[in-house]
Amino acid sequence: MDLAELVHVVLANDTLAAREWVKEAARRRIEFQTLPEPAGLDATSRALAAGLVEHLSAQWGQRPPEWARRIGSAPREVWLVQRARKHPALQARCREHGPEPLRRRGFFAFPSFLSVA
Repeated sequence: MDLAELVHVVLANDTLAAREWVKEAARRRIEFQTLPEPAGLDATSRALAAGLVEHLSAQWGQRPPEWARRIGSAPREVWLVQRARKHPALQARCREHGPEPLRRRGFFAFPSFLSVA
């Protein structure tokens, strides 16, 4: 599975496509630690890839790939929940309770971001 594809749909705020990617990854029983670092991404996309793979690895009780640890924060804050961009209460919720691997890199989302049943 192509992690860069997930990064692109998340940055485009296409939550449905992102959840479908996660569902397919679960169906295939993907091993996150074997995912290669996506090539050709800008600094924001690289940081998001690392945060996403660490977040999903933690959700599924897996180890993240080694490359994810080397990647730092995005150059600027990114709100992955459009509604939170203009609502201080939602911003506070995302800042305080959003997925830690994403928050650490400057990405803010709800605690249940990309959780699928």
